[in-house]
Amino acid sequence: MTIDKTNTLAGIVGLTGLPHALITKLADLSGIQRIGKGSTLFREGERAHFVYVLVEGHISLISETAHNETIADFIGPGEIVLVPPALLELPYMVTANAMTDLLVVMIPARDFRQMAETELTLAVALNRMLAGHWRLLLRQLTQTKSWDADARLVQYLFDSAAAKEGAASFRLPGTKQDLAAHLGITPATLSRCLKRLEKLGVKTKKTQIQIEDVARLGRHSNRIGHAETKQSAYAQGNMQ
Repeated sequence: MTIDKTNTLAGIVGLTGLPHALITKLADLSGIQRIGKGSTLFREGERAHFVYVLVEGHISLISETAHNETIADFIGPGEIVLVPPALLELPYMVTANAMTDLLVVMIPARDFRQMAETELTLAVALNRMLAGHWRLLLRQLTQTKSWDADARLVQYLFDSAAAKEGAASFRLPGTKQDLAAHLGITPATLSRCLKRLEKLGVKTKKTQIQIEDVARLGRHSNRIGHAETKQSAYAQGNMQ
C-alpha cells in the first residue's frame, strides 16, 4: 500500500499546524521504510544521517555502560526521534532499537537542519517540541534520583493510561524486563512492585496492564511523589 508522506507528516506531533507547503517540502525530501523488529536504527556514538519520524511501532532508546544497560525512554507512533543530534551535528548518546516492526519516514539530517535554520514556522515548532522534551527529561531525572521503585512505577502507569479517570487497559511497549530497565530497577523488584499495586486495582497479564481506576492511581502517585520529594529535600538540607 502506498503511503502518503505529506498526510503522514502533517499528523505527527510537533509538525501539526505547519504550512502545507512546508510539510510537502519535507515529504519530498524524505524516504519511507519498513524496519523489522530487533533492528537497530542508530547506535550510540554514530552521527545522525537522518531524522526518523516514527509512523508505526515502538523503539527503545538504550544507554549502555560497562556494568549495565538502561532504557532511557520508549518512543511510540507519531513522534520524531531525537532531533538534537541532527541539529547540532553531534553523535547520538543512545542506541535506538526496534521493539516491534516499524514504519518510519526518514528525513535527511542535512536538509532538515537547513530548513530548521531558514523556515521560521519549523524553528518555532521544534522549539516547542524540544522544550516539552526537556521538561519530561527533567521530571524523569527527578523521579530517578528521589523516588523509590513503587513511586516510579505508579507514575509510569498513570502517564501511560489513555484516560485520567475510570478504567484503562494498555499494552507495554516492550517486555517487563524492558520496563524494569527503563525505571532503573531489577525485574525482581518490578514484580514485587506490581504485586503490591494489586491492592490499587492494577492487574497484569504478560505485557497487558489493566487499571480499575486511573484517578485513584493518580492520587496515590501524587501522595507518594510528594512524600518522596519532601524526604529528599529534608535529606539534602541535613547534608548542608
